[in-house]
Amino acid sequence: MAQWALPPGRLLHKEISGGPLCFYKEHNIGARDGRIPRYSDSHACIRCVAALTEGRFSIDVHKIDKKHRKNFLTFWSYVDIQGPDDCWNWHGKKTAAGKCVNPLPRHWTSGREFAASRSAVWFGHGDIGRLPIKRLCDNPNCCNPLHLRVQGIPHFFHRRHLKSVDLEFNRRKLVGETSLFLSTMQDKNPMRFKTLQQQNSLWIQARIAANKPISSDAMVREAIKNFESQNP
Repeated sequence: MAQWALPPGRLLHKEISGGPLCFYKEHNIGARDGRIPRYSDSHACIRCVAALTEGRFSIDVHKIDKKHRKNFLTFWSYVDIQGPDDCWNWHGKKTAAGKCVNPLPRHWTSGREFAASRSAVWFGHGDIGRLPIKRLCDNPNCCNPLHLRVQGIPHFFHRRHLKSVDLEFNRRKLVGETSLFLSTMQDKNPMRFKTLQQQNSLWIQARIAANKPISSDAMVREAIKNFESQNP
């Protein structure tokens, strides 16, 4: 996917203008007119840039605005979430050339599909708009936000201990949010729900039952266990 080139001398973020609400609900507090401050050149949310610069990072559906939770949950359903240091492989849509892509419309372009790694940054680091990103590993299928660096702004957490990076997994949250997401999807968009259920049935059941990150191997073992119990 083509990336927006940094301006000469990296003279970024000189002007702020109003833009659409952020993925992250806390950044929308006080936006009574439905608009938040964004940098005019990159379209990045200024609060997301601040959070990234300060090393505040977590993956938590409760931090996502309700309008965007469907896209958030759908995206991560196609990612094999492993440990913080491991690659998280993408198992969703790929182009004919083998590039990992995720459908997600954005306000600054008519395009409705972006690199999966960019969506991982938006739903991990923050809504950094169209700022270019750089991969720190050599795995083109990786969607681990810790393996992706936003260019043009500093990432201070990369020099910290791993415990300062909050990858938040909570069974109660996962059960409640996943169940609500599925029931709402089933009511409002039965065809999309059917597709999601067919493609991600193992993920859905594993997420509801788990209190920690789920690997593809664990899901396969659980599927075999269920099959053997039903076919003695």
